[in-house]
Amino acid sequence: MKSPTRLNFLPRKLKQKQLFVALGILAGAVLTSVSIFATGPNAEPTAPVEKAWPVSVTPAEPQTLKPSFSAFGRLESNRVAHLRSDLIARIEHVAVQEGDWVKQGDLLVQLDDRESKLLVLEREAELAQHKASLASMRNQFELEQLNKEHFASKLEVANAKLARHQDLMAERLIARGLLDEVKAQANQANIDYRAHQQQLANLPNEIAAHEARVAKASALLAKANLDLEKTQIRAPFAGPILAVLAATGDHSNLSMPLIEMADSQTFEVRVQIPENYAAEISTPSLQNNVLATTEAGHRLILTRLAAQVSKGQTGMDAFFSFTQAEADNTLLGRVFNLTVELPAQNNVIAVPVQSIYDNNRVYSVVDNRLVGHTVQRVGELESEVDGYRILIRSDELSSGAPIVATQLPRAITGLLVDVANAGV
Repeated sequence: MKSPTRLNFLPRKLKQKQLFVALGILAGAVLTSVSIFATGPNAEPTAPVEKAWPVSVTPAEPQTLKPSFSAFGRLESNRVAHLRSDLIARIEHVAVQEGDWVKQGDLLVQLDDRESKLLVLEREAELAQHKASLASMRNQFELEQLNKEHFASKLEVANAKLARHQDLMAERLIARGLLDEVKAQANQANIDYRAHQQQLANLPNEIAAHEARVAKASALLAKANLDLEKTQIRAPFAGPILAVLAATGDHSNLSMPLIEMADSQTFEVRVQIPENYAAEISTPSLQNNVLATTEAGHRLILTRLAAQVSKGQTGMDAFFSFTQAEADNTLLGRVFNLTVELPAQNNVIAVPVQSIYDNNRVYSVVDNRLVGHTVQRVGELESEVDGYRILIRSDELSSGAPIVATQLPRAITGLLVDVANAGV
């Protein structure tokens, strides 16, 4: 039998040997790792490289150019008539329809004119009656003027006869009754003469009264003829019929419009001018040089500006004249795409639209870095060679300065760029 002491000693020795082996392996691993890090290459950090953004540039060339801008215009008429009748009468005939073009004086609506014609006949009869009375009174006045000498002579004869009989009575050669009879004749002659004088003096007043009656009858006849003319509603000017509100068989009244029409000679195009151009167009000395061109090539001339800014708008309204020939071939309310041309401006630079940032800022290139400039937008320009351009003005840009013609996502002063067309 083995002793217990020997049996306990053998496992303990085995455990110590295993421990030494493990420590040796660990020490070898540590030494290997240290040698790897010691002999490995040293990693040095790389310096960051700034990105250069590719751009194209265009040289600044100050010139004298006519700026323009695009706008929409609406064809309007500043004279629209709402035709009514002063008569209450049955409508016999409507001669036009909506959309018809009529000439000045054309018949639009015919009202029942029978009562008006009868009234004209009545007024003509009254006028004829008063004219006859006036003629009679003038004849009487002429006759009384002729009888004036006769009445004066009759009075003179009666007075002379009375004087002779008074002398005879003084010599007691005639009777008292005969003298009284002669005196009565003289008094009657005097009365007749004075009555004739009074009548002769009043006849001019009577004639004037009859002349006034004739004038009044003439006025009433003219009014009756005017009412007869009103039974025919005619076009006050040439133009299109906008609305027909009358119908055959209906009755007109004082408040109801029958026809609405526009005067084609007052056709004009209303254009809203942007606020940044309003001040320039408002200058009276420059208004005659402001023109507008339609897509069809028609040239319009500025005639006037609105007196106030319409509600909901920031710019003012301008009105451009429209020729009669062009007005006859279009419709009210039509919208035109116009190019409004302003007077020539000095020292303006034409740049592509890609050069504009934030509506009033451009960038130039100095030593391959951007330099920002705040500019004033003067207008637009449509060039046959260069196409669409924006006109700007700035005291910061010298002639020949390279202006960036590329839209960059993060343009800022100091940004590094690479000019692609530097040698062009």
